[in-house]
Amino acid sequence: MVGLSILVCIFLMTFELGQTSVIGETENTAQILKLSKMMVKLESAVKDIQNDNRKLQNDNRQLKEVIAELSNRLENEIRLREQLEKRVRICEIYQREDDGNDVTLPQSSRNTTAKGKRISGIRSSNGTIAFSAYLTTTLSSPSNLRPLIFDAIFMNEGNGYNHHMGVFTAPRTGLYVFTWTIRANGGAYFNTQLLVNGLMYGSMYTRDYYYSNSNSATAVVHVAVGNSVYIRTGPTGNSGHILSNYDGYSTFSGWTID
Repeated sequence: MVGLSILVCIFLMTFELGQTSVIGETENTAQILKLSKMMVKLESAVKDIQNDNRKLQNDNRQLKEVIAELSNRLENEIRLREQLEKRVRICEIYQREDDGNDVTLPQSSRNTTAKGKRISGIRSSNGTIAFSAYLTTTLSSPSNLRPLIFDAIFMNEGNGYNHHMGVFTAPRTGLYVFTWTIRANGGAYFNTQLLVNGLMYGSMYTRDYYYSNSNSATAVVHVAVGNSVYIRTGPTGNSGHILSNYDGYSTFSGWTID
């Protein structure tokens, strides 16, 4: 009887240990499955973060390129403004010297580049404001954002146009018409802009495909007294030479209509 009791005890202990082992393995399997699912979610989250990071890096690179381009444009604008201010200071002296000068016509019939004496133009005393000027020489490969100085004058009623710096300064507030013609040659192409007090009010694209080609543009602008108006090359799209001679001049003109 004692031996039978011992056998029964051993059996019960073995059974309980087996049950405990089965339960432990089941719990471990559940934990492993849970951890596996968490790993899958973490891997997906890591991939999303990596994709977002690549996108941010690309956006950052594009932003740096835009900032660099804007910085270059700003530097060009500052440089051109400084040049214009320097020209204004110099031309204040020239302007006083020009007052009362007679008109000297260009010798275009004898010189194909019209290298005549720079003229101060015709001035009227009836209050009319109008000017018309042209380039006396061909401009070779002008740079971007370069003011064009139409250095010879056909007419300057009201004395608003300064041929030393290529800038018209409005003698009074009013509605003005401005027009400019650009002549290109030998496959040249140019973007030119009309600026009024630093703001663009007109733009034109000129391109020559064969021998020579001219394009003109016109803008109607309300200009306040003292505002400056001039023509410059655009920020991009400029190559070749701007022609101006007896075959056809590159010109800049303006007048009031009120």
